[in-house]
Amino acid sequence: MIGAGAAGLSAAWQLALKGHEVDLYEAEEKIGGKLEYFIPRERLPQTVLKGELERFGSVGIHVHTRHPVDKEKFQEIYKGHDALVVACGAQKPKTMAVKGADRVVSAYDFLKDANLGKIPPVKDKNVVIIGAGNVGMDVAAEAFRFGAKEVVAIDIQKPAAFGKEPDIARSLGTKLLWPKFIDHYAKKERKLYFTDNTSCDADLLIVAIGDVPVTDFLLPSVHTNKDGWIAADEAGHTSDPKVFAVGDAVNLGLVTHAIGHGRKAAEAIHTLLTGRSYYRPAPRPIIPYERIKTGYYEACRPEPFAPEAEANRCLSCAVCRDCHMCEATCFYGAISRRDLGDGSYEYVVDDTLCIGCGFCAGVCPCGIWEMVEND
Repeated sequence: MIGAGAAGLSAAWQLALKGHEVDLYEAEEKIGGKLEYFIPRERLPQTVLKGELERFGSVGIHVHTRHPVDKEKFQEIYKGHDALVVACGAQKPKTMAVKGADRVVSAYDFLKDANLGKIPPVKDKNVVIIGAGNVGMDVAAEAFRFGAKEVVAIDIQKPAAFGKEPDIARSLGTKLLWPKFIDHYAKKERKLYFTDNTSCDADLLIVAIGDVPVTDFLLPSVHTNKDGWIAADEAGHTSDPKVFAVGDAVNLGLVTHAIGHGRKAAEAIHTLLTGRSYYRPAPRPIIPYERIKTGYYEACRPEPFAPEAEANRCLSCAVCRDCHMCEATCFYGAISRRDLGDGSYEYVVDDTLCIGCGFCAGVCPCGIWEMVEND
């Protein structure tokens, strides 16, 4: 594994559980990637993260921190291992020059310094964040935490931030302005001027317009696309059959996406190393919200976060809860539950008894049953 972020850790964990010997190379002092260095501590407490990361030593993963990988090291690892996973993440911030500004800070550097305990110079300052995605919202929240006087996040389009991040940022006082196109920065006035002849106070400019991976250590056999991302499929396969790529090195996404990508790559590597063919499962259908019967579930109530309560909120979309409601509702007995003998089950329909009334589809809490016209 090259990179010990969410994707690399996920793949390493799964492969170790399958009995493979795993070497994990990380350039930083600690493993965790963006979990450790960029997600604000308020959203991911250090005690929780530390407990999770300590588990990796229990499955025999060989962790090598402070081991940056260059071309020479990559070739050495390539020759000495049966498979490689490139999980280097997107560690190079996209930058932009602002006319008149001597210094523009990247969100990458700002959040990393904040998590390392290096207090950013924002106390009593007016902070302008260029880019109003979720990372920009994290920067805004951290800026207020370190004493910023005012925080404004600007974007050229409707902000892409979603979930709790924009809600938290707004609740702290963050102003969102869009669409805004920068004209120049007036250093003496400490103002940022826009092309629509408006301006805002700006003691510090922070750019949060995304990151890209650094892939100059790869062999020529590993292809990248025109934008610099490693070309890989959903299971991490690259143009080199021995090399897999996962997480933000392939495409920016959520932590959950990276973890899932790592798990899929681990399964593909396991099949490669054991001489089996890799089976690509068919994608599961997405159940429209309209087919979920929310009346069967309790409404969510505001309460302190508890894992058990969060689990109980799951509606099991497209996954049978084995509630027997379809079977009990069918007046003609067309639906029956079949035990498959291995602990699993299925509900089947007898076409000779079904009259197509649709009661099963109407009563199913999970939206599994779907009525279709007969041929």
